[in-house]
Amino acid sequence: MKTPVFLILLSATLSFTACTKNKVTPLSKKLDGSYTGAFTSSGPGSINTTANVIISGKAYQGSLNTTFGVLSRGSYVVNNNQITFTDSTVHTANFNWGLLLNGIYTATTKGDSLILVKKGTDYTYRLKRQ
Repeated sequence: MKTPVFLILLSATLSFTACTKNKVTPLSKKLDGSYTGAFTSSGPGSINTTANVIISGKAYQGSLNTTFGVLSRGSYVVNNNQITFTDSTVHTANFNWGLLLNGIYTATTKGDSLILVKKGTDYTYRLKRQ
């Protein structure tokens, strides 16, 4: 009879120790840096070009190597694995405004890589920290 009680107590102890939380660094703490990589979109008018993104504190600057030299600059907010970029620069009307680093993106980090996918589109940044 002592054996079942012992096994129950042992199981309960192991269950509680297995549930300890690992300390997770918030995504925003990992983001600061200068990134270079590729911007792609595969829809109509597909694009594959070089992208540069600098993130510092709560500010960012992003640029794409396109005919019109797309440049974005502003602030961002992190909510779990989503980043909302708010562009604060003035732009002309003669290019695709969807190319601006502006709006809600799903972010994935792995090592020195940052992947940003714009919500509702196939616009993808595949970046490496420099």
